[in-house]
Amino acid sequence: MYNKSSNNYLALINIKDARDMDQFSKLYHKWRRKLNNVALIIAFFTLLLELIVSHLMYRFLPWMISSSLPRYILLKIVLPSIGCFLLVLIGRYIMNSNRLSDTAKNYFSILTITSQIFIIACVHNVFIFTSILYIIPIILTVIYSRKMMTNLVTLVSIIFMFISSLAPFTNTSTKDTFYTLEVFIGLLLIIGCSLITNLLTDIEKDKNNIIKASTFKQLQLEELIKCDPLTGLYNIASFYNTLDASIKNKETVLSLAVIDIDNFKAVNDAWGHDNANDVLIFIAAQLQYHCSTQGHVFRYGGEEFTIVFPNTSSANAKIMIEAAQKNIYNHDFVHNPKHNITFSCGIAEYPSPDYNAHDFFQLADKIMYQAKFSGKNQVIIGTPTSS
Repeated sequence: MYNKSSNNYLALINIKDARDMDQFSKLYHKWRRKLNNVALIIAFFTLLLELIVSHLMYRFLPWMISSSLPRYILLKIVLPSIGCFLLVLIGRYIMNSNRLSDTAKNYFSILTITSQIFIIACVHNVFIFTSILYIIPIILTVIYSRKMMTNLVTLVSIIFMFISSLAPFTNTSTKDTFYTLEVFIGLLLIIGCSLITNLLTDIEKDKNNIIKASTFKQLQLEELIKCDPLTGLYNIASFYNTLDASIKNKETVLSLAVIDIDNFKAVNDAWGHDNANDVLIFIAAQLQYHCSTQGHVFRYGGEEFTIVFPNTSSANAKIMIEAAQKNIYNHDFVHNPKHNITFSCGIAEYPSPDYNAHDFFQLADKIMYQAKFSGKNQVIIGTPTSS
């Protein structure tokens, strides 16, 4: 039994998945640009903040600056700013590179901000504050909905936190029990944020799965509406939509075939409804097999089929249809192997812009009836004057 409808909506699902991947790629590119802009803002904000704080400390709290002023400016302003801006430039280069995959670019867009926070943490000794900053890139991994990314950024954040806690140029004078407690609290904050982010990622994936399942069912329903349930071919509504679209596309050549099974009522009465349905299914399969490479096959209704051939001459359409006709004629049906099934077919080429889809069908339909009246089991090519 031939059934095309399941293949139709499975193909549509594959097409949709490909389009979704393309849309996600564009969306991720957009977010990578936004994250790079965030990194640039962090670099500018950090520089501005360092300048303001340094000025205030130099003016009002000079005794808190333990090193010389040039060394202080180098360690607190120049080097951190160079590092932050350099990360932005590297991130922008990677973002526009064609050598790296989108996945690698996504990872680096988050790790750029993580590295900037590491620089800030190494420069300053307000440890609880800098530990909280590591939460930001972990939360941002929700954008990409990848638990592996979340876990990697978490691991990097923990390593960076411990390194910054031991940095010799933080000038921390309270590396005692309370400082150890701060490190422990910072570790708990990072791990807790990672667990929550992974939970949010799972929730997002569950929601996406529900949406995909709903979309799949919707596509199935749409296909059932557009397809003939017996043969799996598209139905009359789809036929007129396709024919109308082909006319509007102004194909160089547009051919239309109308096919009607000869004496099908007698077959239906003699063989029974189920056996007659097998005939329809077999004919649909043959027409689809021989004509689908250049045409679109439809079940117009009852024992009538139509085929739209874009960019195909009537002569080429006739060759394909006659090949199907020969196979159908020579096929031995189990219930009556001695009975040959034939059909009559009329083929017309689109005559002029004055013809709409319905007029074009009427033209080919009249040519099909000429084949009927000429003895049946024929494929006739006609012209507007043939009517």
